[in-house]
Amino acid sequence: MEEMLEFRLHGRGGQGIVVAASIFAEAVFLDGYYARAFSLFGAERRGAPVTAFIRVSRDRLMPRSRIYEPDYVVVFDSSLAAETTVAGLKESGTLLLNTGETADSGSFLSETRSGQYKIFAVDATEIAWKYGLTIGSFPMVNTVMLGAMASLSGLASQDSLFASVRKRVTASIDANISAVGDGYASVKEVQRLVT
Repeated sequence: MEEMLEFRLHGRGGQGIVVAASIFAEAVFLDGYYARAFSLFGAERRGAPVTAFIRVSRDRLMPRSRIYEPDYVVVFDSSLAAETTVAGLKESGTLLLNTGETADSGSFLSETRSGQYKIFAVDATEIAWKYGLTIGSFPMVNTVMLGAMASLSGLASQDSLFASVRKRVTASIDANISAVGDGYASVKEVQRLVT
């Protein structure tokens, strides 16, 4: 691992982004790293844009500021503006999208800025529906995205994620554990580099 890795998560209120950041930080801590998770949001209402940040390091001393040039950008809702969410992603960084669309048909991908980074996708919405992880008719994709983040970064083991989910999630624990596993196994590289 590099000296420090930075993640920026983008989504909407109600998707569990703040909880996901906390769970991921705890899981990487269980696997021997130091981690810090924090969030930024405006109006506290379902559907409003939310951003969460995670820093992971071998050193416990880390900055306490927003992350402007992340190693990973994780997009929970691909209806968000691509230009804003991908802004600052490091060259050779990783973009993870919740989408069932292919690279050729994905509108989010066609709107991203110039640069070279790896692009991965997982259909977190479909997996959330599969396990009945909804609030009303709104799919809760956070645990699926956690599995995909862990798979790509290699920072958190599934066992640590499972332990953190059991500690922090209060409903549908078995379904959320299964969703983590599906996210971990289902994430795939999109065969297209943005250039």
